[in-house]
Amino acid sequence: MSSNGTIPLSVIWAMLDHCAKGYTRKLRTHNWSISYNGKTYPSFPLGEHGARKTSTVRIEIGHVRRMARFLGILDCAKGQIPNL
Repeated sequence: MSSNGTIPLSVIWAMLDHCAKGYTRKLRTHNWSISYNGKTYPSFPLGEHGARKTSTVRIEIGHVRRMARFLGILDCAKGQIPNL
């Protein structure tokens, strides 16, 4: 079953707080770098082009799923974000 759409960045950070305790995120020029358990996902997007206000940023579900799979937290992430 494929899913499409977007997820607010605040929901993604909350999911990471729950599923990847101790993760770190670093804002870079063109993307976020997210590290957890010795792995670093170097290219998590900032959001759509244009002004990126933290309260309104939304990320495509595919990017979130790819990051969760890479970090090894996909099962937990699916429990927090049902659309995954």
